[in-house]
Amino acid sequence: DAVYEWFYDHLPLSDEPKYINGSSYRRWKLDLPIMSALYRLASSLLSDLQDSSNYFYLFNRESFITAKSLNMCIPGGPKFEPLFRDTDAKDEDWNEFNDINKLIIRAPIRTEYRVAFPYLYNNRPRKVSLAIYHEPMIMYIKAEDPDLPAFYFDPLIKPID
Repeated sequence: DAVYEWFYDHLPLSDEPKYINGSSYRRWKLDLPIMSALYRLASSLLSDLQDSSNYFYLFNRESFITAKSLNMCIPGGPKFEPLFRDTDAKDEDWNEFNDINKLIIRAPIRTEYRVAFPYLYNNRPRKVSLAIYHEPMIMYIKAEDPDLPAFYFDPLIKPID
């Protein structure tokens, strides 16, 4: 309705100085009905998966650098060549019997914990890169009903009292 006349034009709204800044055609100032109509038309092109960085937790550059420097493999992730070859002469007398980790921690620590918190769960963290633990959740709910306005407050998130 609001975009029907000009949607398929070569330079839409070029003759309307109310919406376009001039001949440069760089800045737009559209009304809310036009923006909601464009949003509704583009909603079929948008992905349902929002770009939440929490979804890709431990699958980012910093976590991969940390896993490589600790010589560990993140479950479901790539395996790297070791960054450090530990050939220390002081570690030659180590065996299963005199391992200090058996005295303090009886259960093995998960790899995810070692990569997420390298200074806490590793003996010698070298060249590790700390990743962001989490970011605020995206509270976007895609509207299924086409009769709803494009920008509205969903009561499922927090009901207004």
